[in-house]
Amino acid sequence: MEALVIGKPNVGKSLFVINFAAYLGVKEIRLQWTERKEIPTKKISLSLDEARHKLVSQKPHKTLTIQSMSIEIMTGRQKKTLWIVDSVGLTEGIHHQAEIRQAMANTLIRMGEANVILHMIDLSSVGSKRIESFGPLDDEMANYSKRIAPYLILGNKIDKPGAIDNLHAVREHFKGIPVIGVSALTRRGFKEVKAFTLRHLDA
Repeated sequence: MEALVIGKPNVGKSLFVINFAAYLGVKEIRLQWTERKEIPTKKISLSLDEARHKLVSQKPHKTLTIQSMSIEIMTGRQKKTLWIVDSVGLTEGIHHQAEIRQAMANTLIRMGEANVILHMIDLSSVGSKRIESFGPLDDEMANYSKRIAPYLILGNKIDKPGAIDNLHAVREHFKGIPVIGVSALTRRGFKEVKAFTLRHLDA
């Protein structure tokens, strides 16, 4: 079972993935980097603090390859493995760096393979001209994702001033798609995201 986190650069995907894994009970991050789902290229283990230090950055495109974290989940009396997958931030147009173009192409491939897609939008920039604000690219991600897998939009930074109004704007824009306000930093909304993910893990 794979839950893929997608979105534009710097919307909070990596911090969400690490803290969501911690919320689900992980004490140590077992991380593997991959290009395709079946072919891990590197595996390491990190403490939660090490993972936050190494993987989280304010710099765009800190994540340049698919990063998968393995979590053992009890559903009923069965133990199942859930992979929470951090992807490369998608941007509009053709990026000038070949490495980033390839990384984004790998993200698009994984979208077609995921069991659940979690699409993150930065609520603190909704209505602004910053790159994180939702727009045509988010519409394209939504239109594609909702056809291929159980799909949820995460409005990140719900703890910021004005975020509640911006969450309403996102829900109005993406009518018919479930939207949950979350904070990758404070873990607000994680209970609802867990319920959504595990519901489809059992499916």
